[in-house]
Amino acid sequence: MVEQRAQDMTAELGVTVVAGFLGAGKTTLVNHLLQHADGRRLGVMVNDFGALNIDEALVDERRDDLITLSNGCVCCSLQGELSSSIESMIRRRGEQLDHLLIECSGVSDPERVVNVLHYPRLRARARLDNVITLVDAALDHAGLSPALRHLVASQVDNADLVVINKVDLVDEQDIARLEQAVLLPGSRHVRTTQAALPADFVFWPVSSEAPKCRRVRSRLSPATSIETLGLKTLSWKHEGAVDMTELSTLLHDMPKPILRFKGVVRLDDGRVLALQRAAGRLTSWELGNWPKGESQLVFIGEDTPSLWEWLSLRLERLPDCQQD
Repeated sequence: MVEQRAQDMTAELGVTVVAGFLGAGKTTLVNHLLQHADGRRLGVMVNDFGALNIDEALVDERRDDLITLSNGCVCCSLQGELSSSIESMIRRRGEQLDHLLIECSGVSDPERVVNVLHYPRLRARARLDNVITLVDAALDHAGLSPALRHLVASQVDNADLVVINKVDLVDEQDIARLEQAVLLPGSRHVRTTQAALPADFVFWPVSSEAPKCRRVRSRLSPATSIETLGLKTLSWKHEGAVDMTELSTLLHDMPKPILRFKGVVRLDDGRVLALQRAAGRLTSWELGNWPKGESQLVFIGEDTPSLWEWLSLRLERLPDCQQD
């Protein structure tokens, strides 16, 4: 059962929730919007600062869990209970912001964030304008487990706008099949490359009238977690450089059941690289200024003991013994 619930349009701060499966391009979209804020003072709430790849030249101040940029935007790390994190952001910076972006975890259902934003104490301060779900056109959705396919379907079902991303990596027939498989009839959707979504799709122009009501489910779907989805995570840190040859071998041999990894590594030649892999594709870029001396990687994949034993053994080879 779905009920209509009026949205309090007197709340000053508009909120957009960005959802999507692992590697679909959520952080790329958030980065794109930060770079094309066009005078808007954006608040961004993310799980991981490192993935944002914020240009250090734009950073005015770092304080605790807040990064203030010179263009008036503020980035905040999501820590602890969601409603408290949102309340804290609004209390500390709400009057200085024009819009708030909340990036969901890749293995979470945006429905729960939507319901948190309808708590009375939040509705008086913020209004939910959009739920945007990104779908990876290059991902083999049929190869996902039933639980993960259900999660992706729920992410799409809860969206006001579905962004079919990475369309440059597949042909037109594959895109059409994907849209037929995952989209609901009449779904509002667009296709993008590098999650380059025009800002007008996200921010309601001042002269436009925002929607007067939203769909809110009367019953929540079962809670999703890493464990219930049949997944496991592993975090690895090393105070120092990593061996470039061992790292290249690890990346080359990475099994498909490792669905996603990302992180920052300091190489033995002095360079610092940000790495991420999703849908079997590795991307990397050099960081000019990484304030931490450590290398750190986070992996998520199927909960198969032999897989994680293999990965742990390979990670033990990464530290550069000559520099340690």
